[in-house]
Amino acid sequence: MLFITPYSQDDLNFDLDDFAARINSELIGNLGNFVNRSLGFAVRTFGGIIPEPAHHDSRDEEAREEITQIAGEIDAHMALHHTDRALKRLIKFSASFNQYFQYKEPWKDREAARSCIFYSANAVHSIALALYPFMPNAAGRIWRQLGIKQEITSKSWNQLSTISIKPGHKLGDVYPLFKKVDMDDIERQKTALKEH
Repeated sequence: MLFITPYSQDDLNFDLDDFAARINSELIGNLGNFVNRSLGFAVRTFGGIIPEPAHHDSRDEEAREEITQIAGEIDAHMALHHTDRALKRLIKFSASFNQYFQYKEPWKDREAARSCIFYSANAVHSIALALYPFMPNAAGRIWRQLGIKQEITSKSWNQLSTISIKPGHKLGDVYPLFKKVDMDDIERQKTALKEH
């Protein structure tokens, strides 16, 4: 709802089709996809153990920089009560790391995969912390997949922008975060709403 409703908008013109499309594209196709593909690759390739980065290229440095800046950028929106913009910034962060993962092509080069998985896991850590105010249950599922023993609520907001997942860290069980919205279900809901 926050994603499709600007903070400044007084009236909400809710469209069920748009809502479902946003869930499928932004939440599942972007954020859920990045979490699952990066952690899943770490499990398949490195046995779920976060590797020591072998070398850094300019794209790895950009990834590190993006992680270190994300807390301040989201916090600036939240301080102004622009929760829609904060959530959109988080989705943009996830999209950027999806592009990073695609650019690095870790499936082609095991050595390059080491830095890709290291920074991707840290980006997933940032996503979990940033997502918590919006979707605490989903954030908790990400947290468990990361294999972090401390409760997510024990972390401070600023840890969102730290490289907290260290080499040697063991991930938890990895599974898809969200179920895709079936557009047939949406049509049934729309029909039911018209009947009432």
